[in-house]
Amino acid sequence: MSPFLSAAALRRALLTLSLCLSCVAYGARGEALQAPQTPAVKALERGLRSLDLPPGSASLWVFDLTGDALRTAYEADVLRPPASLVKLLPVGAGLLSLGPDFRWRTEAWGDGDFTAGALEGNLLLWGEGDPFFNDEALYRFVSSLRAQGLETVQGDLLIDGSALAPTVRDRDAFDGQGDRLYNLSAHALLPNFTAATVQLYPDPAGTGVGLSLSPTLPALRVDNRLKLIDGPCVGYQRGVAINVLGAERDLVRLEGTFPKGCARYGLTRSVLTPETYLADRFRHLFESLGGRWAGQVRPGRLDLAQRQAADVFDALPRKAQASTPAPPGRLLRQSSPPLDEVAWRLGKNSNNVMTTQLLLTLGRERGGEGSEAAGWQALRGVFAEAGVALSSARLSHPAGLARDDGLSAAQLGAVLKTLWHSPRMPEFLHALPIAGVDGTLARRFESAPFAGAAHLKTGTLAGVSNLAGYLLTRSGRRLAVVLLVQGEDVEHGLGPSLQEVVLNALWAD
Repeated sequence: MSPFLSAAALRRALLTLSLCLSCVAYGARGEALQAPQTPAVKALERGLRSLDLPPGSASLWVFDLTGDALRTAYEADVLRPPASLVKLLPVGAGLLSLGPDFRWRTEAWGDGDFTAGALEGNLLLWGEGDPFFNDEALYRFVSSLRAQGLETVQGDLLIDGSALAPTVRDRDAFDGQGDRLYNLSAHALLPNFTAATVQLYPDPAGTGVGLSLSPTLPALRVDNRLKLIDGPCVGYQRGVAINVLGAERDLVRLEGTFPKGCARYGLTRSVLTPETYLADRFRHLFESLGGRWAGQVRPGRLDLAQRQAADVFDALPRKAQASTPAPPGRLLRQSSPPLDEVAWRLGKNSNNVMTTQLLLTLGRERGGEGSEAAGWQALRGVFAEAGVALSSARLSHPAGLARDDGLSAAQLGAVLKTLWHSPRMPEFLHALPIAGVDGTLARRFESAPFAGAAHLKTGTLAGVSNLAGYLLTRSGRRLAVVLLVQGEDVEHGLGPSLQEVVLNALWAD
């Protein structure tokens, strides 16, 4: 390792040192200064000067939840790209409107006689957009059908994804990498995030690159053009170029080189269409459990009268359901984990497609239409009812992958404050990563004095470094904090360093 710091590393170190010195000095005095002369604002302004950014490049909003008083509002009404902080809105609105016990349903319906283990017709799958319909959930679904005696499907597999409107957004528009899971579109029946993992390794003969694919997807083809070379297991993607090709996304092409120093290396991408992926996994799991199905997969639509009859039955108390005939034709209903658990998984890992599924569900449940437009309208309505005005906000991408979107620190702060004082505070807090402990912050703020005492969401885009959440200070006061920073290269180390020193200043107060 070189004994000399790079220019960027030296700049970062000097920034952190200068700002932390101001935090320590304040902690010794213990003064209660008002904005804009609070230690946090001083730290912010000093950091912006070190980054050669003008004062208007950042916004800071801090509210003392313990004392119920605004601590700092610095450029807090300026609309800035929220990046992943926008996920706080669907999660908060979902918990407030749908409740922590809300569940999504995935169902199987038969359109023919079901006798002696054989369905003499088509099998239709209908879903509401379960955000966590992973391979384990799909296995439970298929094994439950087998446990009910379904051995043979003599017709086709029909896929009804009409509960949610397709996302009308080019998957490559954000960064040209439409095969990454974070660019995945929403779908009412989205199996396993359509993810496939390619494991690469030097073949036993040492002359080429071997591979394995997980999970089993017969419709997916792999074109392996990799060359094995000498060298250690380092570098971005280990020298591998991977692309998902074809209108049906059914070809994975691997090009480039792979070092012999890698015992094994995995790459995960979104492949196939949701319908083809679901059919592949259903057929594989069904047949591996002893079932038989030789039909095709095609679009279908559940009859509205059947759906309405099922809704009436599902609304009955459990005791009444036990004495009432089940909806004719429905073979299986499987419920998702509760929204509380979904929000936890979504928030801790900042999952983009789960956020989009949740927003569309808000639109469907409150407005009768599972579209993004209806979702945003429902979200604004939920927060308007809670006294949070979002009329001036620019909101288009549920996961924050839109550089033209805009939220102010004050608006995000009002959301934090509302959720803190709501009955849904425990579930909302539970969904936020803990500094230095878990989720997206497991390896951040580990040595900071507030590690383990802050529940925070970060948001990063090119030229954007944001943070929002709750901080427990050294003196035992709970703060709601929003910090939004814009500027060239702020996402590369300097922005996160600025976040840490501002939080240090707030913690030391």
